[in-house]
Order: sequence, then structure tokens, then C-alpha cells
Amino acid sequence: MPGAVEQRLLDQGLRYALGLRVVVIGLSSSVSLALAAMPDRAVAAVVVTAFNVWSLLYAFAMVRGGARARQWLPVADVAAVCGICLSMSWTVTPDPRGGATWVLIALNMVVVTYPWQIGGRALAAATATIIAVYYTGATIADPGGWLADATLGPWTAAEAALSFGLYRFVRRSARTSDRIIERGAELRRAAEIAAARRSGEREYLAALHDTAAATLLMVGNGVVARPEPWLSAQARRDLAELHRSGDAAHGETDLLPLLREAARHTTLRLAWTVPESLTLPAADAVSLSRGVREALTNVARHAGTDTAEIRVRDDGTQVTVEIIDAGRGFDPARIAADRYGVTRSLIERMTRTGGRARIDSSPGHGTTVTLTCPRTAEDDGGDREVITASFQRGLRWAAISITLAILTLLDLPRLLASGAAYTALWPQLVTWTGLIAVTLVVAAATWRDRPLGRWRWPLVALVFALSALATSAVRPEWLLGSAHWSEGDAGWPIVLLLMGGRVPVLVAVLAGQYLMTFGQAALAGDAALSVAGAISATWAVLSYQLAIAMIAAVLRGMAVSSARAVRAAERLRTSEAVAEHLHTDRTGRIAALATTAVPLLEGLASQVLDPGDASVRRACAAEAARMRRLIAGDDAHADALAHELRAAVEQAERAGVTVTFAEQGTRPDLPPQVRRRLVEPAIAALATATGRARLTITSAGETVTVSVVAACAPPPPAPDGDGVRRSVLADGDRLWIQAAWQGEQ
Repeated sequence: MPGAVEQRLLDQGLRYALGLRVVVIGLSSSVSLALAAMPDRAVAAVVVTAFNVWSLLYAFAMVRGGARARQWLPVADVAAVCGICLSMSWTVTPDPRGGATWVLIALNMVVVTYPWQIGGRALAAATATIIAVYYTGATIADPGGWLADATLGPWTAAEAALSFGLYRFVRRSARTSDRIIERGAELRRAAEIAAARRSGEREYLAALHDTAAATLLMVGNGVVARPEPWLSAQARRDLAELHRSGDAAHGETDLLPLLREAARHTTLRLAWTVPESLTLPAADAVSLSRGVREALTNVARHAGTDTAEIRVRDDGTQVTVEIIDAGRGFDPARIAADRYGVTRSLIERMTRTGGRARIDSSPGHGTTVTLTCPRTAEDDGGDREVITASFQRGLRWAAISITLAILTLLDLPRLLASGAAYTALWPQLVTWTGLIAVTLVVAAATWRDRPLGRWRWPLVALVFALSALATSAVRPEWLLGSAHWSEGDAGWPIVLLLMGGRVPVLVAVLAGQYLMTFGQAALAGDAALSVAGAISATWAVLSYQLAIAMIAAVLRGMAVSSARAVRAAERLRTSEAVAEHLHTDRTGRIAALATTAVPLLEGLASQVLDPGDASVRRACAAEAARMRRLIAGDDAHADALAHELRAAVEQAERAGVTVTFAEQGTRPDLPPQVRRRLVEPAIAALATATGRARLTITSAGETVTVSVVAACAPPPPAPDGDGVRRSVLADGDRLWIQAAWQGEQ
């Protein structure tokens, strides 16, 4: 099945081919009907009108019809083309000076555009049928005359073959783009899934800090002496947030309802300065709302004020949310870098989504928290450049092949067979050799994937000079005729040189080349063709050359739309994959909490558990300590073991315990599961300790020991494992709790 870029190319190519056919055939037939002599103008008018109407209906049906219609419509079209070929007795006057007839231009344009409509075998059969019927009609209209020229059939077949080659080159380029983009998409998808899972984990930890950990720590520290309605409500909100925290946010949403929901449970009196609505990507809106919730929580806990203001503004480049209070303020420089509430829950939360958080405060002057989220332009991930480069390279190779085929297979035989038409043969040979050389220069640059740059225009000037040289050596009576091979075909190297630039420039240069040639013919005072014949002959070649230029422009525009479509499809697939992984992660997290935090929160929410009960306080303190270990262990620290234990020491000291912390020896890197088994007994002990405690980490070779001496509750029983052995010794009201890991010897 075609990939996204290839399918888009096929759809756009079909539309363009049919549009080109309608325009070229319509113009050439109308000009011929108006200017050229015709055996029966009334019949010719009916035939021209009928065929142009058919072309319009055929184009519409091919674009709008289904697969079945596209199977039989080309057969009917071949029959219609054969019909105009057989009508030449009434629609075409045999005259060598008349140039290419409108019927010849029509059948040439039909076979040139067929590759975008039918397969290779069908193209060969259709071309052979049309050529055969054309010769039949030409023989009837002009027995043995100019219309039945033996070279017209091979030329038409060559045009069909060259056009099919162009189609194959460009389609192969689209297929290459699909492969390159898909490989890149797979890498991006894997990276985005990994980043999303990491971000989801960190958001989950932020939710733990903001909700369950804070509530359990409050109960564990004895802040609440008995069941309270507000504590039950808070526990219920914590449970809901834990279940919601891992959900992926997709699409777009209005930021304002999320902000009001985040502020709904605060006891602060809030002043709002916000727009009526503000739509953002859901992930950004959720990040801002949770940042606002944390900032309001900090105001309520620490600012010593019951009022705050929330301001929201959107300047087109970024969305800014400010939370302002006139409370007691603080000195941000005195806040430890590893304090979670400021540096992790606020600042890192915004950093994860590409935003920023800034905290401006000073003692006695209140605090302003500024959260910003950029409005970034849609990124196609570089796909546009990949598609553009592939399309242009494929089209350039197709044009190179066409140019070389025309110069070597068609023009060289005509040149060598028309010696009598030239005042001297050498200018024709020099011109032919020069045009071949220019084509090979473009081929070499394309092969090396290097643009011609400043050499493009000197080469264009060289083509003009060669064209003028060849035209000057053609005898007047042969000008613009078949012997004057350079008249139109000198335009092919110009197409090669300028096809990557702006279409108007290419059209102007091509027109300049043709006008120069016509000017030389006019000065000579004679020509092989009439005015109408010259127009017809020129239009037959020029329309093909302009088609290449227009295809290049269409492909450039299509690269942009294709990149957007591919990127949108990739985002959808990535979003689905991310959602699936995040759902799995969230389910695993909830399962991990189901036997520890969730029962405590459910008990507090239903008031089954009494926060004033000593056992409940110890259980809440121990669970809060485990959560703190989990939160602290999320950072990539050089010494993760000591970092996690310091977080437990900080919490114990907040509860009034004096902790002595000592380290000895150099520790090896420990696997996460080993580190968890080493620290959990000490964390549980510090969470319930009173008075003084001593925490020690000792390392000797491949042995690491964590021990704590404190007046505390016994740690919950747990089996040894992962090379860690635990022990508990009692000395009066104090316990000596030790966990030792013995590495491989």
C-alpha cells in the first residue's frame, strides 16, 4: 500500500495531469479553430466543443469517481481520442506549414498524462491503439501526405515513455520519502513515549507531593488530633488525584475552567484578572493549572495571608499566569536547591512541558509566582525538507532523462539527416554538444547533491548563445521546421537549470529563448511554418516544458501539505501509543499504592481511622516517609542512597527529631531495588522516631550497611532479598536497625 506521501502524490498528480490536459487541449483546439484553415468549420466546431466537454466530464469523473469508475473511464477516453483522430477529414487541413495540428497536440497530451491515470501495460496498449487509429485517420484525410508522417508515431510513443519515466521517478521519490520519514517517526515516537513516561512519572511524583504525601505527613506529625470533615474531604481529593495523575492530556482545552477548579478547594479569597477563555494544548493547560494549585497551597500554608490574586494574559507568543500575594514573603536564595515544593513541584513541572516558573519574593513584601508557557509554531519534524529534497531530486533526474533522450534519440538523428537545411553543419554539432554538456553538468550536480548556485545563470546564458548559434546556421526556408531542432528543444536545459526556483522566472526565461528564436526567424524573412503553425508547434513543446516547471512547483507546495499530514498522522499514532503506555504505568502505580497509601487515605476519608490514634499517626508517618523516599529517589544524583536518606532526615528534623548523620567509605553504584531495601527500614524508623537519632552509612569494599539507632516503632517485617539482610536489636526503648548489602565477591 502507498505511504502517506506517495498516496498524496498520486492524488495530486492525478488532479494536476487532468487539469493540464484540459487547459492545453482546450487552448490549442480553440486557437486552431480560430486561426487555422479547416475543411468543414461547422463540423470542426462541433467536434472541438464535444471533445473539450468530454475532457471536462472525464476529469471530473476521474477525480470524484470510485475505483470501479476509474477502470472503465480510460477505455471510454481512448475511444473519444480515437474519434477525433478519425474526424481529421473535417477538422484538419493537410498543410506542412501548418505545424502540429490540434488533434496531434491533443493525442500527445492525452498519452503524456495517462501515466497518472493508468498502469504501465494499459498505457502501452492505449498509446499503441491511439497511434494506430491516428494513422488510419491521417491516411483517410491525407493519403500519403504530411499528416501520416512516419516520425509522428515514434515521437508520440517516445513522449508517452518519457512521461511514464517521469512519473516513475517522482513516485519512487515519494516512496523514498515515506521510508525515511517512517524511520524518523519511529525514532521520534520511541523518544516521545520514553519522555512522556518519564514526564508522567514525575507528574505522578508531583501529585504525591502535593496531595497524599502532604496529607499523611500532616497526620503523622500530629497536626490533626481527631477526625475532621475537612480532612476527610482532603483525603477524598487526594485519592481522586492519585487516580487521575497518570492520565495523559491530549487535544486542546480551555485553561480558565482548569484554573478555577485548581483554586476551588483553597480557603484563600482570590481576585481574578483573566480573559473570558484561553485555549491551549491540554498538556500545557494541565501543567499550568497544577502549578497554580501548588502556588496557592504554598500561599495558604506559609504566606500568612488569606488573599491572593491570579492574573492570566496571552501575548500571542506565550501564556503567562501570575499568582500574587501580599504575605510575609521569604528569601528564595535561602531555600535549599533540593527542596521539592519550590524547585521540583513548581519549577520542574513547568520545565517538563517547555515552560518556565519564576518566584519573586523578599521578606515582608509578599511573593509573586510567574508561570509561562510558550505558544510554539507547529513543527513538522523536518519532514518538509525530506519530502522537498526527495521530490526535487526525483523530478530533476526525470527531467535529465527526458532531456538526454530528446537530444540523443530525437534531435541528433534529425540533425544528421538535415544537412541541406543548414548553411554549415558545425554550428549544429557545437550546439548539440554544448546542450548535452550542460545537461551532464546538471546531472553531476544532482548526483553529488550540490546546487549549482552562482553557476546557474552563466549556464543559462550559454544555452541562449548556443540556441542563437544553431538558429543562425539554419537556411531561412527551414526555420521553425523539423530541421530547426534547437527551436524548442534548447528550452529543456533551461528547464533543468531553473526548475528548482520560482516558476515566473522560469517562464520568463523560456519565453525569452523562444522570442529570441522567433526574432531571428522574422529577420531572415522566411520560415518553414505559418504563424498559426509556429504557434501550434511551439505550444506542443512549450506546454510539456512548462508542465515540468509546474510539477516542480506543485511538488514544493505538496511537500508542505504532505509534511503536515504525515506529522498529524504521526502525532495521532504517537498519542495512542503514549496513552497506552501511560495507562499501563498508571495502573502499576495505583497497584503499588493499593496496599499502603490507599487504605490509609480511604480510612481517613471515611473517618474509620482516627488521626489522633498513635498507631494511625505512625502508619501515616511511615507511609509519608516512603513517599518522600520515592520522590527523592526520582532525581539522578551522584549518590542516590545518601540523597534519599537525607530526605528522610529532613522530614524527621521537621518533626522535632535531632538526627546525627554520618557516612564512611566509598560506595559502589547500587541497583534501585538494592537501594530501596537498604533505605526503607531506616526511613520507617526515622518517620516514627522521637528525641534523638543516629543514622550511619558505612561502606567497605562490596559491603554497604545502613543503620539507625533511635527510639522508634519497630519497622514492618519484610523478607530479605537482593543480597540485603536486615536485623533489629533492642536496647531499652531504643532500637538498632540495620540493613546490610553484600555484593558479589
